[in-house]
Amino acid sequence: MSVAPRLATADTLLPLPNRMPRRSLLLAALVALPAFALGACSGDDGVSPGTSPGASPSSTASASSGGPAVTGDGGPGTSTPDASPGPDPVFDAKLYALPETSYPVTKIGEAIDALLAAKPALENVIVFVHGRSCGGGGEPTKSMSSVVPELETDYAAGVLMFFWPGSDDGCPLGFPEDRARASGPALRAMIARTAAWASSHPTQAAKVKLELLTHSLGNIVLEAALAQPTGAPPGLFSSAVLNSSAAALAGHATWLSNLDFASRAYVTVNGGDNILLAATAGRGARLGRDLGSEALSGRAAYVDFTASDVNHQYYVVSGQKGASMKGFYQDALRGRVYDLAGSSAITKRTPRGSATIYTFAGN
Repeated sequence: MSVAPRLATADTLLPLPNRMPRRSLLLAALVALPAFALGACSGDDGVSPGTSPGASPSSTASASSGGPAVTGDGGPGTSTPDASPGPDPVFDAKLYALPETSYPVTKIGEAIDALLAAKPALENVIVFVHGRSCGGGGEPTKSMSSVVPELETDYAAGVLMFFWPGSDDGCPLGFPEDRARASGPALRAMIARTAAWASSHPTQAAKVKLELLTHSLGNIVLEAALAQPTGAPPGLFSSAVLNSSAAALAGHATWLSNLDFASRAYVTVNGGDNILLAATAGRGARLGRDLGSEALSGRAAYVDFTASDVNHQYYVVSGQKGASMKGFYQDALRGRVYDLAGSSAITKRTPRGSATIYTFAGN
């Protein structure tokens, strides 16, 4: 008989999936029996909301639509995100930290506190929103066993991975855009709870720099989260790096202009990205590959790494080429200011409307 793998939650070690006590399971079965007999089973697996790899369909539907109006969740009817957050909505999306600890996305403050407790000298936390997941055991296993350790080593960082379900749907050829969009409200709620944590923990917040790194389809999660401004403090995150974005180029400036919680925002572009080339088929140009003549957002700097001759996963050092690219990422993902105006690594600066495209050398 196989044994379910074990995963540490923020509270305790529990098997996956979490199991109800035998007495509770029996009571739940007796209560659910009439509905099941009528063919009206809800699909609830009896797992406690917020601690399982997935929530019940009823709670998922509420979360995907933004849930009820909750003060501070960034949804309609809210004021500032650092007001009293109120009750936490439940989302299927989760946060993961090494070695294998999971948190509800609304408990990001607890997750940051745990990172700081484990590494008191830590000065940098990257919130990483993963992309498409085919192979490698799927998410969260794929990233937690590969790029997350690399990110921690490459940028002297603690990493919290924002996991969104459905990234492996339709592998290898699918493009699960709807599944990515469905986790937009969860990312928005996470940003609001990050603001609440920073407001209530000013000492800890002053010690650590936060960076948001969204990769490939993870940028569609961000797009869905930015249907309107979040209302979070503008310096909550030191930087937001939209890496190899699989979001559509057309019309992106509208939602990107709502990115109001980071001191600096960067959109990376690479004309040699073959993964995004495949994603254009029947869908149009992708933001991370081809800017065309599209109107850009003055909220972000567009950094073009086409000359570096890389492919898709170049946010980690192992995917980078040349000192120019490496220097940019070392600053952007450590919360430092990169000198776009004076850097000798930039060969061309092309204004377009209120934005600028910065073309990097390949060396």
